[in-house]
Amino acid sequence: MALRGRTAAFIGVSAALVLGVVGTIASAVVSGHDSARTVTWWLPNWDTPIATELVAQFEAENPDLTVRMVETTVDTIANKVSVALDSGDTPDVITELASRTRTYVRENQLADLSDLFGPQMPREDFISGALDAVSSGGAVHAVPYRWDCIALIYNKDLLAGAGITGPPTTWADFAADAKAVTAGDVAGVAWPMGGTPNDLVNRFLGFALSAGATVEDGVPRLTTESSRAALEVVASSVADGWASRSSLEVDNTEVRELFINGRVGMYVGGVFDVQLQLDAGMNVGTAVTPGPAGPGMQGADGWGYVVPAEAPNTEGAKRLVAFLSRPANMARLTSTYPARISAADDPRFHDEYRQAHYEQLTEHSVPTPNDPAWVSMIPSVAGTIQSVALGESTPDEGARAIQAEADRVLGPAGAGGGR
Repeated sequence: MALRGRTAAFIGVSAALVLGVVGTIASAVVSGHDSARTVTWWLPNWDTPIATELVAQFEAENPDLTVRMVETTVDTIANKVSVALDSGDTPDVITELASRTRTYVRENQLADLSDLFGPQMPREDFISGALDAVSSGGAVHAVPYRWDCIALIYNKDLLAGAGITGPPTTWADFAADAKAVTAGDVAGVAWPMGGTPNDLVNRFLGFALSAGATVEDGVPRLTTESSRAALEVVASSVADGWASRSSLEVDNTEVRELFINGRVGMYVGGVFDVQLQLDAGMNVGTAVTPGPAGPGMQGADGWGYVVPAEAPNTEGAKRLVAFLSRPANMARLTSTYPARISAADDPRFHDEYRQAHYEQLTEHSVPTPNDPAWVSMIPSVAGTIQSVALGESTPDEGARAIQAEADRVLGPAGAGGGR
C-alpha cells in the first residue's frame, strides 16, 4: 500500500522506500505504476488511520490490486477535486462531500455507480434521502458512507437554573426557554453568523423546512411564509436580545466555545461537538430541534465515494468502493453516523448523547439542497439574515428579499413561488 501526495509521483523514480514503525503504515514512493493494478484513492486526512487498516485488509483480499492513498484536507479538497475533474487527470476514487456531487454530475464528470447496488448493498439499506442526494436521471453517482445532520444541544444546568426541566419541543418553548436563560453575560442561544455563509444558512433552512419549505431534486422550494418564520427565530432572536449579540461575530467553533464556557444555554450543532463538551465536564443534553408544534426538520449531508468518469482504473475503483461500503467497514470509518442502516447497529451510535441526532437524521431530515443555482445564492441569503439580526430590516422584508432572489435565481417554480 502506498500513502503519499500526488507530487511524490515523478518520472524516473522506480525505487520504493518502506519505513517500519510500531503499529506502522508502509509508505512507498513509486513511479510508473500499472494503472490496471493500482487504485488511487483521495481521502480526507481524518480518515487516514482507520482507512490504512481497511486498505491492508482490501489488499489481502484483492492481491492483484494496490491502493495508493493520497490525503486531502477540509480546506483544500473542493478546489483539488474541481481542478482534477476539469483537467481529466483524476484519481480512481475520491471521498467527497455528497452535496457537491450534483455540480460534478452536471458536467458529466462522475461515473455511474448504480451497478454496485444489489443483494450485497440494497438501496433500501441507506438512510432515507442519502441516495437521492447523489442521484440524477436514475443513476447513482456516489456511495454515501457517512451521513449526519445538526440537532439541538443544551446545557442542562443552565436550563435547570432557570426552572426548565427538559429541552424545548416547540418554537414557543424554544423562545421562552432562551429568554428565561438569558441574564447577565449568558444568552439563551447563539448562531454562527460570522463564519461561512453556508453554516448560517443551513440553520435558517432547518427552520424554513419546519415551516413548510421543501427540497426537490436538490432545489429548495421556499415560500415567503417559511422564510419569514425562520427569520423570526434565527435573526430576530439576536435583534430581540435572547440570542447572543456575539452571534454576529462567531463561527461554528466559536459558538461551541461560548457554550462550553457557559455563555450560551442552547445551540443547534453537530453530534461531534458533544464529546468535546463531555470532555470539558459539561452536563449536556441533546434533542431533536423543535418545530412550530413538534419535531422540527433539518437538512442532512454527508460524505461518499465517487469515481471520476476519467478514472484510470474504474473496475478496481468499484471493487474498492464496494469493499469500503460493507456495513462493518462503513461503521468503522465514520465518526458520526453511517449511511447504511445496517451499519448503525453498533450501540455507540445510540447512547444517550447520540440518539437524538440519529432520530433527527432518520426521522426529521431531508437532504440539504445542493443545486448549483441554490449554492450561488447562499451568500445573499446569509446577508439578509444578518440584516434582520442587526435590526436593519424586518423578518417580513427579509423574507420578501429572499423570495425575490429565489425567484430570480431558481425560477418561481423552483423557488416555490409562495407569497
